[in-house]
Amino acid sequence: MLLEQTGKFFKTEWKRLLILVVISAVFYLFMYGFIYTVDPEVTETAYKKYGGFILTTLRSIVEFTITYYVLIFVASLPYLRDRRLGKFLLIILVMFALKAAYTFLFEYDKTDFNASNNPQNMRNFMVRNKFMFYSFITLFSYLFHLFVCFVVAIFIDYNNRNKREDELQKQKMDAELSAIKYQINPHFLFNSLSFIYSKTVPLSEEVSNAVLLLSDIMRYALGKEEDAEGKVALFKEVTHMKNVIEINQMRFNNKLSIQYSEQIDNPNARITPLILITLVENAFKHGDLLDPANPLVVRTESDQHRIRFYISNKKKTGPKELSTGIGLNNVKQRLQLMYAGRHTFTVNENEHFYTSELLINL
Repeated sequence: MLLEQTGKFFKTEWKRLLILVVISAVFYLFMYGFIYTVDPEVTETAYKKYGGFILTTLRSIVEFTITYYVLIFVASLPYLRDRRLGKFLLIILVMFALKAAYTFLFEYDKTDFNASNNPQNMRNFMVRNKFMFYSFITLFSYLFHLFVCFVVAIFIDYNNRNKREDELQKQKMDAELSAIKYQINPHFLFNSLSFIYSKTVPLSEEVSNAVLLLSDIMRYALGKEEDAEGKVALFKEVTHMKNVIEINQMRFNNKLSIQYSEQIDNPNARITPLILITLVENAFKHGDLLDPANPLVVRTESDQHRIRFYISNKKKTGPKELSTGIGLNNVKQRLQLMYAGRHTFTVNENEHFYTSELLINL
């Protein structure tokens, strides 16, 4: 399990790690060249104390890469994104403790303040107070690394935000263009549905209710419910989803086996529209919903901190409907753009069942 997680980590993070390795290698080679030019003899003596040039450089590169990766991508970026100050402080304190332990273990005994170019009385004072001076140098070095990492993280976060905004703007323009190409005049559509509803009320309550449901579904799908961030209230998305479930039950004479449950303590939580319904529609399209022993299971939960959605269905047997995967890919892309670093979307599939779970941190 650990080996698998390690492989997955390097598979997803190798580009970031490689950039840090290259930067650190260039930095340490430049520093070595500069120091060697100033005083070759002192440089060679110092490197011999730490195990030689190659070993010291490799150890420094590894230390640099780990330190900067943790401070930038584990501490600073999540803090900038989610304002989790407690977690940020905990990570930098733990990282400082590990870095201090490492330097005291491998470098403290080999550090000789007598070799410095300071006056003799200053060198004597530094030697007598070696622990204090070394601790100060270690702390100052770490704070410098932390400052650099924080500046880099701000730049990365700014760049990522601009990219996400550009991508969202592009998607919005594409969606508006598609709407212009394919839309039916909403007023004509709703007026027609209203006319059909009024004519069917005296004839069939079931048909009139179906028309009313269809009108609500189309109104939500074509309407402008989104706020400035492109999100809607959770209760509106859930209502739309339940309308779709109900009209499908009508289509199949209430023979579909569906278990729906909800615990929504925060109905006004904001969510990207048409995310949940896409997952439900996939279940209707590819699932066997006529087996009472294996019903379609849909669960929606929300509180002040998160939204959780779970759906599981038995797969159809026999010929399968052709699927391009566009709907699911669209869901993943929109989630990544709107909730980068604040959501998990997992899909589990075997021969008989298909399950997906979405968790959004608010």
